[in-house]
Amino acid sequence: MNETNLVQSVDRALRIIEFLAENPTGAGITEISKSLGLSKGTVHRLISTLKERDFAYQSSNTQLYRLSYKILYLYNCISNNIDMFKVSRPIIRKFADKVDATVHLATLDEKRSNIVYIDRIEPMNSQKPFVMSSRVGKKAPCYCTAAGKILLSQYSDDEIRDIMKGEEYKTYTDKTIKNIDEFLEEIHKVRKQGYALDENEYDHGIICISIPIYNSNGKIDFTMSVTDLILYTKAEELINLKDQLDEVSRKVSNAINYIYKLKIDL
Repeated sequence: MNETNLVQSVDRALRIIEFLAENPTGAGITEISKSLGLSKGTVHRLISTLKERDFAYQSSNTQLYRLSYKILYLYNCISNNIDMFKVSRPIIRKFADKVDATVHLATLDEKRSNIVYIDRIEPMNSQKPFVMSSRVGKKAPCYCTAAGKILLSQYSDDEIRDIMKGEEYKTYTDKTIKNIDEFLEEIHKVRKQGYALDENEYDHGIICISIPIYNSNGKIDFTMSVTDLILYTKAEELINLKDQLDEVSRKVSNAINYIYKLKIDL
């Protein structure tokens, strides 16, 4: 959208919502003001509106502002009406419980240089409690995530160079891929293997394996990833799950494609 078509106050309010989403422990007026380049008065007025509409609240202990659960309510309103989630979640949850690990669904953002987490399924009664930075709606770079590697592996090397042109290769850990040549080398391995790994490349101490979910035309629209702590799981153990992952992926693909076919036929 052309910036001239933006409603400034709405744009600023949405930026504050995004900022608070990225800072779940809370933030004060001064921090929000400095981070977003807005005056304290503007931030105060917009935060007050968000509070009045129950999108944000101020902690009585820290006096910091945080997003309220109304955001979660909106998410649930959306996700409960997305047929893909309705058919995929029961299948994936059964697998997540079996392997006692978190499973993510992801797709590419509009630029195709980042992934977007669209669902996250936690195992029930897990014996390995830990907190990851991933959350539904969060973006992450393709070059250092297993899901990103899978999603871009369907494009040619030249297309990937074009997609990643101008992207900053930020170093998250000492294992993070540093440039396009390293990334393409990794992509070549992914194409041969049929799966991608992220071994401590994006989140410290996190390991992940990702496989594709195909649409009826053979295109990779989504990925399914199993994520765990390196403390609990090694790469070899995740790779040994590939056959099971492939089976789950086929079931999810078939279910999603069947739903979409019904909609077309109707």
